[in-house]
Amino acid sequence: MPTFVPMRDPKAVLKAHWGYDEFRPMQADIVQSVLDGQDTLALLPTGGGKSICFQVPAMCLDGMAIVISPLIALMKDQVERLNQLGIPATYINSAMSKSQVDLKLQGAMDGLYKFLYLAPERIQSDMFKMRLPQMQVSRLIVDEAHCISQWGYDFRPAYRQIAEIREVFPDLPIAAFTATATKFVQEDTIEQLGMRQPKVFRGKFRRDNVRFFVLDDEQVIVRTLEIIQRTEGSGIVYVRTRKLAERIRDVLRREQISAGAYHGGMLNSERAHIQQEWVENRLRIMVATNAFGMGIDKPDVRFVIHYNLPLDLESYYQEAGRGGRDGEQAMAIAFNNPIDLAQMKEWQAQKYPSWDAVQKVYRGLMDRYRVPFDQIPFNWHEVEFGAMSAQWEVSVRDVFAVLRILHLEGFIHFQEDREDKASLFMKAGPSELVLFRRQNPAMHELVEFILRTAGGVVYAQEVKFSPGLWANKLRISAEKLDAGMRRLEQFGILSYEPATSKPSLKFLKPQIRLTQSSLNWPLYQFLKQEGDKRLAKIEDYMTQRKTCRAQILETYFGAKDGEPCGVCDVCMNRRKGKLTQTDEKLIRKEIWEKLGEETWDFGRFIHLVTQGTTEQRESILRDMVDKKWIKVDGRGRILRGK
Repeated sequence: MPTFVPMRDPKAVLKAHWGYDEFRPMQADIVQSVLDGQDTLALLPTGGGKSICFQVPAMCLDGMAIVISPLIALMKDQVERLNQLGIPATYINSAMSKSQVDLKLQGAMDGLYKFLYLAPERIQSDMFKMRLPQMQVSRLIVDEAHCISQWGYDFRPAYRQIAEIREVFPDLPIAAFTATATKFVQEDTIEQLGMRQPKVFRGKFRRDNVRFFVLDDEQVIVRTLEIIQRTEGSGIVYVRTRKLAERIRDVLRREQISAGAYHGGMLNSERAHIQQEWVENRLRIMVATNAFGMGIDKPDVRFVIHYNLPLDLESYYQEAGRGGRDGEQAMAIAFNNPIDLAQMKEWQAQKYPSWDAVQKVYRGLMDRYRVPFDQIPFNWHEVEFGAMSAQWEVSVRDVFAVLRILHLEGFIHFQEDREDKASLFMKAGPSELVLFRRQNPAMHELVEFILRTAGGVVYAQEVKFSPGLWANKLRISAEKLDAGMRRLEQFGILSYEPATSKPSLKFLKPQIRLTQSSLNWPLYQFLKQEGDKRLAKIEDYMTQRKTCRAQILETYFGAKDGEPCGVCDVCMNRRKGKLTQTDEKLIRKEIWEKLGEETWDFGRFIHLVTQGTTEQRESILRDMVDKKWIKVDGRGRILRGK
C-alpha cells in the first residue's frame, strides 16, 4: 500500500516540491479556495502559473486528484514534471491498450497516485466507470475548461461528460482553469460543469509590459528579419505551416542568426531537443507553428512575431502572451497582410470539411483497413496522408480534418505526434519475475537487461527508452526487440507502448452506416459558424486603426475597459498627431505620381515616397487600396486602380 503522507501546509508543499518561497499574486487565494472545497473557476492568462493552483492543494489532501486535460502532449508533459519532482502521477488516454489502462486504473484504486490525468473521452469508457467508485478522489480538476463550451474556440464534445463524475461523488469539489475565455464562455462553463456558487478568480488581463503592434507590410520576411536584427534577446516567430517554419529558420541562419524550427511533423525527441536548445539560449529564435507553446515557461522572451496569424483572438493572445513573463518589456508584433488574411479565410473554410468529404474519408478508412460491422480491429495503422488523398480524391487538409472529427466523436484515436521513444511499465513483481525467468529461459536475457538498464523505478512509473539504442546494446534488431516486448506484454509481465514513426490511428468503434446524426454533424456546422465569427473579430483587430490594442483585447475577454495603453501602434500614432489636410494631399499626390503605370513591391514603394512618416504613408496607401484607387494583384504587388 502507498506510504505517501500529505503535507497540510500549502506553502510548505510549494517550497518542498517546487522550491518557491511564495505564491504569485492570486495563486494563494485560488489554492485556498480549492483546499476549502469551494467550486472554483480561475481565469489566468498564459504564464499565470495555473498548474500550481491545483497541484499544490491536491498535495495537501488525502486521496487523488483527477485532472481532465484535452491534449495528450500536455498530459505527458505535466505527468513527467510531477514524477521528476517525486510526486506519483500518471495519465490515461485512448491511445493506450486495455492492459495499460487496466493497470493504471488498478493503481488509482490502490492509492498509488496523487494525480490521475484523463483525456475527456476516457470518462465514458466502461473500464473507468466501473473503477471510479472505488477510488478515493480528493478533487476534480478541469484544465482548459473553455473546451466544454460550444462557444469556446476549442470545443471538445467529450468535455460535456465531465459532470457525470459528480454523479458518482455528489460532494466532490470542482476546480476549473482556463487562460482565455470570453464572458459568455465563462458563464457557459459554469453551467455545463454544474458548478455550485463557484468562486471566480480573474487574473489581471492586461500585460502592461507587453506592447502590441500591427504592421502593414506585404514584405513580411524582410520586416521580420529587420525586427530580429534590431531587437536584442530571445524571440518566437509563429507561422502557419511546417514548410514555412523550416524556410524562415534557414533564412535566419543564412543571416548568422541562431534559429530552430518546431512543428508537429517532427519526432517528439527532435522537438524536445530543439525546445531545450532555445530555453537554454543556445538558440536565439524559435520559428514555430501553433504546435509550440504547451508548458513553455521561458521568462526572457523579448518579442513574439506573428508572421502568420492564428484564426482567433484567443490563440493570438495566448501565443503573444509568451513574451515578457519576467516582467520586463516585450513586443507582440503581427502583420496586417491582405494575402495572409485571404489565406486565413481559406484555412477556416477547410477546417470543417463538406459532408461529401466526410463520407469519402470514412468509407475509405473502412475499406482500406477492412473494418467489420461487428467488431473493432485493435491494431494501430500508420496514416499516409498523400496516398489517402489520392485514393479517395479529397485534399490532404480534408483527410486531416475528417480524422480530427472522427477522433473527437470517438470513432477513432488519431495520433499526429511522431514518438520515437517507446515506454514500458513493469506489472510483475520481483518474485514473479524470478519464477517467470526460470520457466522461460529464452526471455531471461531481455528481462535481465530491462531491470539492469531501467532500474527499480520501472516498478513505480513508466520508463521511456530508445528502441534503437536498446537493440544495439542487446545486439539484436529493433524488430526483434519489439517482438520480445510484445511477447512479455502477452505474458502479463509488463505494459508496453511502442514508438510510432508516423502519424497513426486505431479504431474505437466497429463500422456503421454513417449518417449526419450519428456523427453529430449539426454541431460541426454550428462550430464552423462560430469559427467564422471569431475570424471576423481577429480581422477587425488587425485592420482597425482607431482603438487601443490592449483595450480591444480586454473588451473581447470581458474585462473592464481600461485606459489606453499608450504604447501600442494605435496609441503611438495618435500621440504623433493627425495629419493636416494639406500634408495628406501632398502624400496622396506623391504616391499617385510615383506609382505611375507600373506595379510595385509594397515595402520598397513605401520608401520611395518622401512626404510624411513611414506610418503615415502606409496608412494613406492602405486607405487608397480600401477605396480601390490602388489595386493589389495576385502576387501582392500594388498598381493604379481605374
